[in-house]
Amino acid sequence: MMKRKAKILFVEQQASGECRILLGKRISSGETFWWIPGGSVEQGESDFDAGLRELDEELILSDTYLAALNAFIKSDTNPSKIEYQSANADNIIFIVPMFHLEEELPRIIDEFEELQWFPLHALPENMSREFQYIQEGFMEQVKSLFM
Repeated sequence: MMKRKAKILFVEQQASGECRILLGKRISSGETFWWIPGGSVEQGESDFDAGLRELDEELILSDTYLAALNAFIKSDTNPSKIEYQSANADNIIFIVPMFHLEEELPRIIDEFEELQWFPLHALPENMSREFQYIQEGFMEQVKSLFM
């Protein structure tokens, strides 16, 4: 059976209407790339719970980020999601909307060298190879959350 991986993508809509996403810079096998926080789903865990656990292991989130996540946890609903298959896993990206964030970035515990917000129209050149699986239609899907 294929591994399942869950990621959580924070998306901010700015006052201008422009969307930007939070990515982390990783270095793996000598390669540097930007990608979304997340990791493997463990047995007996829901996809969203796995994403939350991975966030907790990798980042220290401030109250604003936690409030955005808690909105889903309290209502027992999952955020909108993108599902895709990569070479070695079934993947799910939960998209968590944030509005007019005036706040510092989360602090890093593990996995990432740096975190940065990127406008949807100006993503870094060195996105994870995995991005190729979702690139098509990715921006439309993210923007549609705010329509």
